[in-house]
Amino acid sequence: MNKVFIIPFIISSLLIISCTNSSFKKNKAQAIQKSYIKNFETINLDYQLKEISGITFVNDSLIAAVEDENGIVYFLDLHQKKIIRKLIFGESGDFEDITKVNTDLFIINSKGNLTQIVSFEDKNPKVIAHKTAFKKKNDIESIVYDEAKHQLLIAVKAEDLKGNENKKAIYTCSLTDFKVDENPYLSISHQKLLNIFKGDRWEELSKAFLKKLGNENLNKVFSPTALAIHPQEKDLYILSSTNNFIVVIHQQEIKQVISLVGNAFTQPEGMAFNSKGELYISNEGKKLSGNILKITSIHDK
Repeated sequence: MNKVFIIPFIISSLLIISCTNSSFKKNKAQAIQKSYIKNFETINLDYQLKEISGITFVNDSLIAAVEDENGIVYFLDLHQKKIIRKLIFGESGDFEDITKVNTDLFIINSKGNLTQIVSFEDKNPKVIAHKTAFKKKNDIESIVYDEAKHQLLIAVKAEDLKGNENKKAIYTCSLTDFKVDENPYLSISHQKLLNIFKGDRWEELSKAFLKKLGNENLNKVFSPTALAIHPQEKDLYILSSTNNFIVVIHQQEIKQVISLVGNAFTQPEGMAFNSKGELYISNEGKKLSGNILKITSIHDK
């Protein structure tokens, strides 16, 4: 090829590649599905669970739940819609979430400390405390068992382990030595979420919410309060009590964002799937009693 034409050819090729990549990224962004939930069945809870903070399934008809203040696991029968057992595991504390790992239960508090209840179905189960790398400043509210890799996933609500608040990080925790990998399993920037909802009603709601708080920093629109893994699809669901929505992660990328619509979502704090893939979300009661909502349908926007 004549040298005169080489440079223009290379530039043209780079421009085509650049445009193709730009188009690909745009299509990828557009592929993120925006949905909403407004159909559900409601289970109103006993006053003891007014401040319910986390749920996990023991089996498809039995939920184990914790609430903020007391070191008690409440076992709720979904058919009878009542508490059938209470298991005291410790003194009062800021308990945020719970997950089941085979025959054990793990409860996490806001400082990131774990309580393991060994063979929880026994009459007098053993209780073990585990410290992790997290501190109070990380503000932990969510944990889930990743069965595929036999590890715990833990999300920060505030800053990550490096002091960054512009992204919300999820970390892995070993079930052997309970060490947390300081390299995040997943990190989601607030800006990426804002870009998805640019010009959307969700963005306007976020601004209104922050204005009420006297906080104009839009980095505060995403606060993970629960994690759940779909039993069949293996997607990771991340619940945010700020602005009431769920981020769905598929293969480390945002696949879907689901808005929670309705007054029943007073303060969504807990989330879990049963073995059928049916989604349940628990809400603190505030002035009313707490509830657990069985989601019956998810609609596209």
